[in-house]
Amino acid sequence: MMWRLGAVQFVVLTTLMSVCQGGRQQQLVKTTSTQPPAAPTLLGPQSPVPLTIIQEEPTPPQAPFCSDATDTNIPLGRLRSAMRNSAYTQMNAGFDAFVIFYTDEHLSEEPLEPERRLQYISGWDGIGTGAVLADGGAAIWVPSGDVQRARATLSCAWLVLDADDPSQPTVPEWISQGRLGRTGRVGGDARLTASSDWLALTTALQRDNLQLVHIPTLLDQLWNEEPEPERRRPDFPKTVATNYIMDFAGESWRDKVTSLRSELRAVGAEAMIVTALDEVAWLLNVRGRDLPYAPLLKAFAIVSMRDVRVFVPPGKLSVHVRDALAVYNCYSNNCTRVNDYINIYSEIRRLAETKILIPAPGTFQRGASAAIVQSIAPAKRMYQLSPIIYLKAQKNDAEIKGMKKAHLKDAVAMCTLLSYLESKTGLSEMSVELTVDITRETQAGYVGPSMKTRVAYGPNAADPDYRATTATNMRIYKNATLVIQSGGQFDEGTTMVTRTVHYGSPSRNEKRAYTTVMRSISALAALRAPATLPAAHADPVMRAPLWAAKQDYPHPTGHGVGAALARKEDPVVIDYRQDTNLHPFREGYFITVEPGWYESGKFGVRLGNIFEVISKPNGYLGFRETTLLPYEPKLIDKSILTEYEITWLNGYNERIRKEVGPELKARGLTDVYYWMMNKTIPIELPSKAKKYTSRAAETIQMTSAIFIIAAIHALL
Repeated sequence: MMWRLGAVQFVVLTTLMSVCQGGRQQQLVKTTSTQPPAAPTLLGPQSPVPLTIIQEEPTPPQAPFCSDATDTNIPLGRLRSAMRNSAYTQMNAGFDAFVIFYTDEHLSEEPLEPERRLQYISGWDGIGTGAVLADGGAAIWVPSGDVQRARATLSCAWLVLDADDPSQPTVPEWISQGRLGRTGRVGGDARLTASSDWLALTTALQRDNLQLVHIPTLLDQLWNEEPEPERRRPDFPKTVATNYIMDFAGESWRDKVTSLRSELRAVGAEAMIVTALDEVAWLLNVRGRDLPYAPLLKAFAIVSMRDVRVFVPPGKLSVHVRDALAVYNCYSNNCTRVNDYINIYSEIRRLAETKILIPAPGTFQRGASAAIVQSIAPAKRMYQLSPIIYLKAQKNDAEIKGMKKAHLKDAVAMCTLLSYLESKTGLSEMSVELTVDITRETQAGYVGPSMKTRVAYGPNAADPDYRATTATNMRIYKNATLVIQSGGQFDEGTTMVTRTVHYGSPSRNEKRAYTTVMRSISALAALRAPATLPAAHADPVMRAPLWAAKQDYPHPTGHGVGAALARKEDPVVIDYRQDTNLHPFREGYFITVEPGWYESGKFGVRLGNIFEVISKPNGYLGFRETTLLPYEPKLIDKSILTEYEITWLNGYNERIRKEVGPELKARGLTDVYYWMMNKTIPIELPSKAKKYTSRAAETIQMTSAIFIIAAIHALL
């Protein structure tokens, strides 16, 4: 019954049978024996056979070798060396770990290239936080939407973790798991993170007897000494700031400072540190080129009741700007004193005021950095949202006029672009991105993009966080939707717009998705709300059409927009998941509305407009489109539109015809004009169609009756 024997018994039996037959076979058999094998023996046919049973230990799987993890010539390896080098640490003790933050000293959402220290060390160009162990690994925490791209981008030396996943270890937890044993010191630059984040990191590390130490020079020194030409630190922009003229600003910087001082007195503050770049630009009526997607100047400001002090890098203020700011012979509180940018921290320490307002984190502004806060004595600190947030968000008449003019220019550019793309073939996502930017550049007063242009086709469009790369760049065909997100900075204002198009015959589901998303935008146009309504509470109104279709989108519906400033502006955000940010709308705010429908692996639809908040009778507010760009008629399923929505769409299209049409004709863009007219043909209301059908039926009946009577008379 050999088939009932175990594997070892079968092999042993086979060996015995082989020997008994006079063979000279030797058989190695696995067993659990730990005895060493006997020396091999030549056996004759009659000799007894000593069985030796050998156990081979399994070979553990080897982790793939990662050269970047041990290469001392790349930035990561150089950082590890610098963490133990007193020439960089400026102290006898080194660091067992180092935390790398993404942003700049103003906690900007999108810092300039020379400020992207995390990208220099890791190669990651997006938002994130890195941590490096001197004797171990390196990890980076990115938003959940960026995890896939980060893992495809970064080298094997980096562990990519989801910052939004509570099951993943946090930065201090991961560092603590590294079993630091030499000094227990963790380095970091307190200039580059919010005070609240620095405090939370410090507290968490202290639980494991680790100390967080502010070291502001290590990364910069390392980057400035980079030996590889392609990795060297880019130069900071040499472009000088310009005055933002009164025709666009609508209010002098002195009047703005007066308003700010009034707000400070109301809360009992004697001075304020202005840290956000868009707040500095708005307050002083200056514009610069020190951020990639916003016309802002790298500067701090201190506003007290006695004076205004501005801290800028040398050479950034022209004579004209200095003259406008009354820098020369400044001996009153209605002029400004200019200081070197690097002196901000020492100057704060010397402030004589006893109550200093420190900007607290808001919706998008992250408040003052930890280094700023540490420079102020605890007894002097007043944490509050910056009063400038509210003053800046509520646009005056000149700013409103400028925003509308900027959007008219943007409409001309985008109509030109979309009409051009319809006639082209062989396009790809990245080629369309380039075409979008080039087309906007043709407009007078164009400063630059307000965001990184994003183009997503087909299944890529189903990812709301998708960014085209050389590895993912898709060619555009006629069998799926194409989503284009972009925006521009103009002298007069800031624009953002999202449109979805289709160059073939859209499916029924694609049309349903597009129409439902468009209905979400129309819901805001219809909304009449009390002036006390928090912006976050308006979100369900816009999501309702999608929820009815059992759809939703992960991103906020909208946010505030600056006037020739940042594209994301405090204080409002339209997101029902907010439970702390409950700021209401105010007349003069400009907001984005950008709903979406995403079919994973298939297609995506996203539409986005900017609305102006306008006053309505009896203490109510309404909303009016500032973006004037046609929707795609072939993607609209008229059968699911209500009569109100058709009326709204016809009215919106009529505005485009009346406001954008003359501008296109004046510029000689005849082809674009007729393209726009074809995209804005009115849709007949169902009620009118019914009346027409009813009247036609009556006419037919009457005509038939007349013919019958005539026939009867003829017979008679």
